[in-house]
Amino acid sequence: MKLKTLCASLLLIGAGAGASPWAEVGDRQLRQDVEMLKAAGVIRGPINSWPLPWAQIDNGIAAFGDRPLPPHLAAALRRVEALSDLAQQRTVYEIRANATNDTQLVRDFGGGAREKADVSVRASHDLGSVYVSYGIGYRNGERGKDFNFEPSYIAVKLGNWALYGGYVEQWYGPGHDGALLFSNSARPFPKIGFKRLSPGPINLPVLRWLGPIRFEAFGGVLTEKRDFDNPAVIGMKLGFEPIRGLEIGLNRALQLCGANRPCKPKTIGKALIGFGNEDNTGTFNEPGNQIAGFDISFTRNIMGVTTQLYFEGEAEDEDNFIIEQYARLGGLALSGALGKNGASWSANFEYTDTLGSKLFGGRKYPGSLYNQFIYVDGFTYKRLPIGYSLDSDSRNFTVSGAVNDTANRRWYGSVRSAKINLTEVGPFYAGGPLRNRISSNTETVQIATAGVELPTQYGDIKIEGRLQNDAPNTPDSSKLHPAIEVGFRSRF
Repeated sequence: MKLKTLCASLLLIGAGAGASPWAEVGDRQLRQDVEMLKAAGVIRGPINSWPLPWAQIDNGIAAFGDRPLPPHLAAALRRVEALSDLAQQRTVYEIRANATNDTQLVRDFGGGAREKADVSVRASHDLGSVYVSYGIGYRNGERGKDFNFEPSYIAVKLGNWALYGGYVEQWYGPGHDGALLFSNSARPFPKIGFKRLSPGPINLPVLRWLGPIRFEAFGGVLTEKRDFDNPAVIGMKLGFEPIRGLEIGLNRALQLCGANRPCKPKTIGKALIGFGNEDNTGTFNEPGNQIAGFDISFTRNIMGVTTQLYFEGEAEDEDNFIIEQYARLGGLALSGALGKNGASWSANFEYTDTLGSKLFGGRKYPGSLYNQFIYVDGFTYKRLPIGYSLDSDSRNFTVSGAVNDTANRRWYGSVRSAKINLTEVGPFYAGGPLRNRISSNTETVQIATAGVELPTQYGDIKIEGRLQNDAPNTPDSSKLHPAIEVGFRSRF
């Protein structure tokens, strides 16, 4: 069934409902507030997958009740409740506009302009049985058409589940500066999927030990001409919290089908099950490209400071059912009170390594991650990685921080040290694409960023300045690259 047909059919089967089903990827402040409130026991269950359902947030707030909170957490709760109230409105209109002289090299959770001009308008309606978001966006000079419909999707709430179709951006994992499997690095592609809205334990033997559980899955199409035109991508994530604050996620992505590739139910079944493929491994009879891994985080309040330790590992291949050739991401996120009037601070330290290797080091596999001998265009969309924004064989260390004052203004900054395409392997196959699509040669780039997000009665304004000392694809050359980005977002 084509995606457009399915989206239309969703209008006919909804039952129950209303209001926006989730908080979308891209709001750094909301994510920080959610993590602080989770550590304080207000929000419960797994939170390392976005979009994050409002049902989970609202149920946690309702269960917590009117218990007192320190001023900075009370301020975080008020900000979250204000956004939840907006999401409950029958109709919401949104305008976004971003402009920059140079787009960001490393794309973190907050996103930003994808091209020098990036504008969208959309309307969202609660129709009682379904939630509909539709709109149009414009980006000058992007790959494909300048106009897009990426703000558009339909979601149907069926009990504690949401069924959706359209352009829904995904972020899998606890990373703040990036995610290894699904992130906002590439544009969202059209997909259909389902998501559990409010996590809770499954009252069955063994399964109840997992604690609150969330599960989600989707199937989408990379709508473009490439090695095998219009291939499919399937994504799945199971998140659970066996001990309060300890969240574990099991993640999987499959790339299969496409023009002139087998796409029968048997092929898809083999890919999903993962067994019975050994005889075809390394041949064109493989069902497709598979990436799998896990993430783990531990969040606690320690002496008044919200502390989160996290790690993600995603592997490109398997050997005798054991996944290997891992990319790794790990970090430490801290946040706490600044004074006694509700201001807060946050700090984050994050390291990412996408050069495939054994999980605990050892043998290296250059060019492994996001590449495959069948799908030589790789795990990409519009030639950008679907996973980590610096693509394969790259390393990045980020130190970032932010202050949220009593007027809800957010002041932030970061310093990054990135090494892109550190193995400089060259073409994957004769005449094929390079294994790293960001830079065809090794580049070491330091990036400093500073910005402010200002709430006003008309909308939120973002002003960000960036300075980097080098750029991709500039061998034997190094110069400063200053950039400024201005953004505006209004919802009413």
